[in-house]
Amino acid sequence: MSEKVFKTYDEQLDLLASRGIVFSTDTERIKAKCMLQREGYYKLINGYKDLFLSEKTPEDKYISGTTVGEIYALYNFDRELREIFLRYILHVETNIKNLISYRISECYGHDNFLRYNNFNTDMKDADKLVSSVFADIQRQIASSISDPCVKHYLQNYGYIPMWVLNNILTFGTISKFYSIMKITDRQSISKIFKVLDKHLESFLYYLSIVRNLSAHGNRLYCMRTTRPLISTNVHTTLSIPYQRNEYEYGKRDLFASVIVLRYLTSVNEFKRFKADLSNAIDNLSAKLNVITIDKVLLSMGFPSNWEDIINRGIK
Repeated sequence: MSEKVFKTYDEQLDLLASRGIVFSTDTERIKAKCMLQREGYYKLINGYKDLFLSEKTPEDKYISGTTVGEIYALYNFDRELREIFLRYILHVETNIKNLISYRISECYGHDNFLRYNNFNTDMKDADKLVSSVFADIQRQIASSISDPCVKHYLQNYGYIPMWVLNNILTFGTISKFYSIMKITDRQSISKIFKVLDKHLESFLYYLSIVRNLSAHGNRLYCMRTTRPLISTNVHTTLSIPYQRNEYEYGKRDLFASVIVLRYLTSVNEFKRFKADLSNAIDNLSAKLNVITIDKVLLSMGFPSNWEDIINRGIK
């Protein structure tokens, strides 16, 4: 593999042209240069070129007619996806944090709840898992010591109640916190969403991944996870193909998080989410020329009948 060396914006454009990118007018080339200046070659081109390649080799070749503008349209679409998913996941995060805080405070008090026996000591590797979550919490408290609420409770009371911890704990830590709670405590929360506690555990873990990708500006539309989402009624009622012991869609992809939001948001909120998502997809479709929106949806893990999720899947 040849060493990557610095190239000016014009040299980057020349390289793209040599690989099949079209600049039909000087104006189009100027616009492409502005896109590279604003977003960067690595993030824009290397991050979003794959769907536009006719050959993926060290010397990439693009589908005839590809423009930087069309790649930029996919890039902007992904940014819009991050904004949409983050907005609705934050609603779920607030809801889950409040439910956990209420249950923990109700059952174990507000000043000494982080005790080993208050959690599921019967699960496999309980010592390791509980200790790991406690350590995460302590690290986040230490890093938030200047927070006025945290500082106030530590200085005046020597502890931080769960409802204050909500403001500093990450969604990932809350997801782990839920996983170590006693079964009865987990079920008291999961029944609110009319799901099993093992389903809610999987849902929270999956959303925490999507939330982090969205919040940190990582590529989202083609995300894949190593740990799959638990199978649900939605997979069955949408008749998603099943191969090699796993559903083809909605397990490790972005559509899996759509399934989760179907369960964890109200009907009206999910309708708003779906409308936002559909509008973003339609807007991108209108800007595509050399690839189809179906190709993008396939990368997102969306089955062709994905919009039926609004009416099916939850019993």
